[in-house]
Amino acid sequence: MNDETSAAARGSRRRERTRALLLDAAELLMSQRAAEEIRIEDVAAEAGISPASVYVHFGTKDGLLAAVTERVLAVATDALRSAYAAQTSPLERFAGVGAAYLRLLLDHPAVLRYLTVTGERGPRTPAEEEVVARFSQLRREFEQSIRDAVETGAIRRVDPELMSYFLFGAWNGVATLGLRRDALVLSPERVELAVIEAGLVLLEGLIVDSPTP
Repeated sequence: MNDETSAAARGSRRRERTRALLLDAAELLMSQRAAEEIRIEDVAAEAGISPASVYVHFGTKDGLLAAVTERVLAVATDALRSAYAAQTSPLERFAGVGAAYLRLLLDHPAVLRYLTVTGERGPRTPAEEEVVARFSQLRREFEQSIRDAVETGAIRRVDPELMSYFLFGAWNGVATLGLRRDALVLSPERVELAVIEAGLVLLEGLIVDSPTP
């Protein structure tokens, strides 16, 4: 590799690192406040990079936030579809999807903030509309995993659509406790334990009793 090629490779790696730092900083801020409250200067300060770099890499604040949304949605889609496609029993797959979704919310609280904000006031930007559309599709796929568990006799007969909405709302609701700034706050570790405990109780109630020999 000649000097010119080596310098180009270093420059490319440096740009990728800068881009990743800006995306990480913006995602952190998006987990703490509404998108309209975030300034380019705030993102740059959090990343330890000059504000000019934000414009160089993303053009505008909307471009930056759209890039964060795209990255988070890609992570969410990959994580949940991997859980849906797991080569396990329908019951294990049903439980695995719940664990994957909770892990997503805890690792990427910006997702939770997005869902909470858009739920309260409706989506206002193309990025927010994309979040709602993507999670609506993922919710439908979760509904199908519940339907599979019902149809194979792995769990009791329940309405898959209503159960998917209940669990979606329950996971989101408990996870929001980790974002609170008052006496009702719950650490991510406690949120996870709460959901695991409740999930075990729920599964116990859903599992069809084996026939007595």
